[in-house]
Amino acid sequence: MLSKSKLFVVATPIGNPDDITLRALQTLKEVDFVICEEYKTGSRILKKYNITKPLELLNEHNEKEQSHRILQILLMEGKSAALISDAGTPLFADPGNNLVWQCHQNGIQVVSVPGSSSIMAALMVAGLAIDKFLYYGFLPANREKRLEAIKKIPTHLNVILLEAPYRLKPILRDMIRVLGPQRQAVIAYKLTQPQEKIFWGNLTELSQMTEELPKGEFVFILKKLESRRERR
Repeated sequence: MLSKSKLFVVATPIGNPDDITLRALQTLKEVDFVICEEYKTGSRILKKYNITKPLELLNEHNEKEQSHRILQILLMEGKSAALISDAGTPLFADPGNNLVWQCHQNGIQVVSVPGSSSIMAALMVAGLAIDKFLYYGFLPANREKRLEAIKKIPTHLNVILLEAPYRLKPILRDMIRVLGPQRQAVIAYKLTQPQEKIFWGNLTELSQMTEELPKGEFVFILKKLESRRERR
């Protein structure tokens, strides 16, 4: 039986605050509370749009117990909630999937409120064929594990990676070591913001172009290796 409660999964801007959708604003205004990763970030997002709502924290440190607690609030009190991430579309390498799954299992309707996505924004401006691509997520923070993960990246698809702002140089260094200096890639830096830049080239060129780049969010797209047929 479907509960009267609802969980809205709401995308928020990745940089430019004007990228919020009308539906997202309406949803955030109408729900009983908002679920976010960090109180400071969640409060800042809502404050930009003059919205005040109670916040429930759900992050990698408390996901199991908080998912159960929030589920009980939704079930027992008949409330509605919006799940947001720190930026962009929730649940890509973010906590919350367990809560969404439990809502499905307990008859609570889960509603998508789509909007900004750093992955899709990067693909839009990359200039690559996007009929097929692979989202590879985050590489391991440990260097030895990262090197092994890079070795396993498929070569026949354009591969999208997300990474912490301070880890661009180590990623480029390790990719040059494993994949060679001539492998082509795209770096989409500070998407939707005034400082937005798109860097296109081989790994060595990208390393040089971004050497003095201030720390900032980026999406990394590793270009597939073209077959002989594709090069004709």
